[in-house]
Amino acid sequence: MRVSMDEIKEALFDVVGYRDRTWSRQVGKAAWPVFKRFVHLHLDCGENVVADATFLWPTDGAWVSALAESHGVDLYQVWMTADPRVVRDRFIHRANTIRHPGHNDALEHVLEEFEQRFFNRSFIPMPIESKTLIVDTTEGKQANVDEILEFIGE
Repeated sequence: MRVSMDEIKEALFDVVGYRDRTWSRQVGKAAWPVFKRFVHLHLDCGENVVADATFLWPTDGAWVSALAESHGVDLYQVWMTADPRVVRDRFIHRANTIRHPGHNDALEHVLEEFEQRFFNRSFIPMPIESKTLIVDTTEGKQANVDEILEFIGE
């Protein structure tokens, strides 16, 4: 089972509407506990779960580790990465084409925010006890889905 933070957030946008970047952040704050609960519910049912979100903050790793321990599951981390300049270009393209408008990330002031927060740095995988596969798509190649499925044992 795949649980996607963005899909939960977009479903909320479709119900409550969307306005500006501040509203998008508020909806994101409301979506996060829903995301976490869905992951818990699926694990409680004995299902494997792909938790699809951007995990960048120290509290994310603590939550994932506690979750794995409480459910007695192995963690597999697939860390998608690319050069920050490439990420920036892809972000702009996605924001102006296929991204749900509720995210409000196609606006010029959002680009400046993301320049400061994300595009001027590289991130590392969560520092958790997991098997980790790093997939670098800087050169424009698509992620090898077969490789990822083999990695997670599907």
